[in-house]
Amino acid sequence: MNTTTDTEEKIDFEAIEDELTPEQRAYWEASIERDLRDIAEGKHNKYLTLDEFENKLIEAVRKIYA
Repeated sequence: MNTTTDTEEKIDFEAIEDELTPEQRAYWEASIERDLRDIAEGKHNKYLTLDEFENKLIEAVRKIYA
């Protein structure tokens, strides 16, 4: 038998301590704002599949050691 539990209702997210330093928080806020601005302007990041990443990595390593 499969039983699922909705943990979101059981976690008090407001009570979780913020573990980010002010510098880390500023970095992530700027990163999120940049991503949202890019999306609003129609600029979407192209994400690599695992196979594409592997091929690019192997190609880069071969160039280094060739």
